[in-house]
Formats: sequence, C-alpha cells, structure tokens
Amino acid sequence: MKKKEEKVWQKVILISAMALLSVLIIGIAAYFYGKSFRDIFMLLLIAAASLGAVVFSLIQSNIFGTLHYDNGVHYRRFALSFLVSAAVCCLLPMLPNDGWAVPPLALVLTLFSNTVTGLLSYALLLGVCVYLSAADMLIFLLYFLMGCIFAVLFERLDEAYRTGAPMSVATLIYAVGIIGKSVFQNHGALTADSFIMPIINIFISFILMLAVLRFYCAFVVDREKEGYLIINDQEYKMLAKYKQEDRQLYYNAIHTAYFAEKTARLLHMDVDLAKNGGYYHRIIAAECKKQEKTLEQICAKNKFPPKAVQLLQEYNYKSLNMTMKETVAVYLADSVVSSIMYLLGKAEGKKDDTDYARVAIAIVRRKLDSGILNNSDISLSDIEGMEKIYTGEKLYYDFLRGE
Repeated sequence: MKKKEEKVWQKVILISAMALLSVLIIGIAAYFYGKSFRDIFMLLLIAAASLGAVVFSLIQSNIFGTLHYDNGVHYRRFALSFLVSAAVCCLLPMLPNDGWAVPPLALVLTLFSNTVTGLLSYALLLGVCVYLSAADMLIFLLYFLMGCIFAVLFERLDEAYRTGAPMSVATLIYAVGIIGKSVFQNHGALTADSFIMPIINIFISFILMLAVLRFYCAFVVDREKEGYLIINDQEYKMLAKYKQEDRQLYYNAIHTAYFAEKTARLLHMDVDLAKNGGYYHRIIAAECKKQEKTLEQICAKNKFPPKAVQLLQEYNYKSLNMTMKETVAVYLADSVVSSIMYLLGKAEGKKDDTDYARVAIAIVRRKLDSGILNNSDISLSDIEGMEKIYTGEKLYYDFLRGE
C-alpha cells in the first residue's frame, strides 16, 4: 500500500526535528571526543549553518520539482536517513580511517532527495566525522570524491534497474582509492596487515550499496511504478468513460500515448511518465471543467505521481514553460495526432493519398521553429530521433486511415 503523503505541517515538524536532533548528536559526540567548549560551539555553529543550506536545498528542490521520484511528498525518508547518517559519522572516528565505509551514505542521502541536496548533506556529515577524528584534509577529499562517484552513478535508476555496471565501476574506483591510500600512507612498505582494514571497508561498502539499491527499488521505484500501472490502464475509470462520452477525445488520448510511449522508450526517457501524459494531457482539462476542480485536486484524488502532475501542469498551464523531455514528447505527439485526425476527418469518404509521415515532420519542425520548446531539456538529437520515429510509422498511419 502506498504511504500517505505528508502535509505541510508534518514536513515542518520532520525537518525541524531532524535539524535539532542532528545538532544534538554532533554536540554530544564532540563532547565525548574531548573537544573544548569553544570548539564545540564553533562546530555547532558551522553545522547549524550547513543544515540551513541543506534544508533550503531540499525545500527549493521540492518547489521546482527536482527531487527524485516522489521524495517531495515523503520527507521522512530523507530526515531518517540524515539522522542515521549523522549517528554513523559520529561513531566512525572510533575506527581507523581506513575502515570508514561512508560513500554508501552519500548514495542514501542522494536517493532520498536529489544529487545537490544529498551531496551537500554528505559533505556536512563527512566534515564532522573528519574533524572529530582529527584526520587531515586529504582523508576528507578522498571520501568526499568517492561519495560523489557513488551518488552520480546511481543518480537516476532506469526502468530495468541495470545497476550491475555502475556497481562494478563504483567498487573498482573505491578499491583503487582506498588501497592506494594505504600504500602511500605506509610509504610503499606492503604487509598483509595493512590491507585487512581496507578490504573489510570495500566489502562492507559493497554490501551496503547493494542493500540500499535493493531497498530503494523495492520501496520507492516499484511503488511509483505500481501507481502508473493502475492509472495507465486503458480500463481505468477516468480514461475509459470517455470511450462512450467523447470518442474523439478518447482516441486522441490513445494515439498520443502510443507515440509518446514509443518516443520515450527509444530516446531513453521515462516511459511510464510519457505514456501517462499521452493519456491524460487533454482528459485532465475536460475533468477540471466537469468537476469544477483544479488539476491538482483531480490528480491527488487519482493518486498521480508528482512527475505526472508536473507534466500535466506544464502542458496545460500557459504560464509554465515546458521543461521536461516527456512533456515535449507528449506535446509533439498530440500535435501530430490532432493534425492527422483532422485531415482524416476532412478526407472521410474520399481517396486519401496524403503522406502523413511528411505531415508529421512538417508539424515537428514548425513547433521547433516557433520557439515554444526553447526552455525545455530537449536536444536537437532528440528532435532528430523523434522525426525518425514519425517517418517510420507508415503502418500506423495506414491503421489510422482505415480506422
């Protein structure tokens, strides 16, 4: 069952509790490691300022819709992972720095927020860990850069969860870095004992990375896909009823979803998101008029994922620019489908020799020349890919012609 989305006051409480508890944990740890009251005060001051930056980044990312998956409505994930990471970083100074398996923390913090917020949080907690252990700056740089590698390699998981290659690359780079550090610290004097702690570190980091990714796929990615599975079904109530009430709108949705899904699949976009936008880009507007409710209210009632809501907002609100690639895929698919359905309606009962592939290309280029896509993330190579898709759909155009 999908977790209930948090309300604003719940998010405020979660973030406030996270900040207060993490400062308290850091203060207690600094006292335990024998730091002076002056040093503790300075440490807490810096930690509080950094926490302010973390919270600001989290909230700003939520406002602009750049948090991964549905993290924007589940702050508890980030708050809990941050507190656990803070506790771990305060305990690690009791171990030699060869045994700090900290890069998986960067991965956790990034997955439950976004890359900027996650790495900012990781830098704060790693800095506290290095300070409490009195380690030098090179230790901070080593573990910070390794954390960045872990975070960036898994910034966005694809629909097939292909994590094998990134995990291999991350583990290899981490092994080279940690073992290289041990070699240089021992001035090239290699003994079996000098490799015990680094090898344990690498093994623990690998296991933690594997556990984090499996947990994330099972409880975040798959849960979001389950939501798409329901609302992307052609028999879903909000979509199916238009098969009787407005067949033209219904078939526009079906054909637009077909082209949007194919575009997303071939150009490595979010397939579920594009398909969802193809189905509901116009139906959501019709529902707003019928129910006299806002787009957001209808989406909330039908449990649309945050990215799906953002796409529908970009498509329907003229005050918003189309930024996401999936929005552009839906927009161009709708433009092509609407034009072809219009021409087919005019040619009904007549011989129709129209080259709809050329019509589709002309529509795409006209939309590109209009400048409406200038603020989007779409690239010229993506546009070329879309043109190839539309020119290769002769059988589908024949199907539309004979429908």
